[in-house]
Amino acid sequence: MNTRIAATMAACAAAAYLIYAGLTDTPAEIPAGPLQPGNIATPQQASATNLDQTGPAVVADDGTEIVLGLRVRKDRNCHVELKDYVTTDGEMFSAYSCTPIGPVSAHPYADYDNATLAAMAYADAAAAALLGQRLIRKDTRRSYRLLVRAAALEGGNIRHLAWLSDQAFGAIAIDGEPQVANLQRQYELSALAARLGDDSGRADYLKNELVRIGVDDDQLDSLDARVSALLQSMRDIQRTVLGEVTIGGQDDA
Repeated sequence: MNTRIAATMAACAAAAYLIYAGLTDTPAEIPAGPLQPGNIATPQQASATNLDQTGPAVVADDGTEIVLGLRVRKDRNCHVELKDYVTTDGEMFSAYSCTPIGPVSAHPYADYDNATLAAMAYADAAAAALLGQRLIRKDTRRSYRLLVRAAALEGGNIRHLAWLSDQAFGAIAIDGEPQVANLQRQYELSALAARLGDDSGRADYLKNELVRIGVDDDQLDSLDARVSALLQSMRDIQRTVLGEVTIGGQDDA
């Protein structure tokens, strides 16, 4: 993968962060990563959306509404708009962003120390996610486990996996040289997300990249076995903590 592609992917990930920092129940410091390509609209996709909408938004009954074709929270505290972004190579793409119109609410556990969060993380997805974020540089392995746990406790919420993939393993090419270990971890998380329902095709893309740079079938089989183990661990977490397995359905548990 060359630096041009890497730069474009990084810019897209940054743009996606602007969207979900204000649109979801996820804490503001959790950006959506590359497992959410639906967040990025190409110019062709954007033209199919009612960008000239001036009337009231379409209101749903679940606390959300439709703005510019996106389902967003009514209490998002931001203005949704479509913006153009230009990469360092001069490539332009369009993405939805959420411009804050007021102060961003602090995470409810922001004042808790790590020991308190660790004690809560067994059964509290928000605590597990926040501690996982805090430890992302200091203890990546523990952060990995905590964010996978948060995803399990929230019924397979792939946004935690997306944040982990982007923040811990985002450097997939440096000076044009593929970073194989990071690509492997991104593939694992993307393949896990695919089994949880993500249909972006990113796992297939990363698998093709791994094949292109020389990763053989035995190595790919090992990665897929790890994905299966991660999925089973998420089901075990649900069974132990929640008393039921919703990931993959009861018949697959």
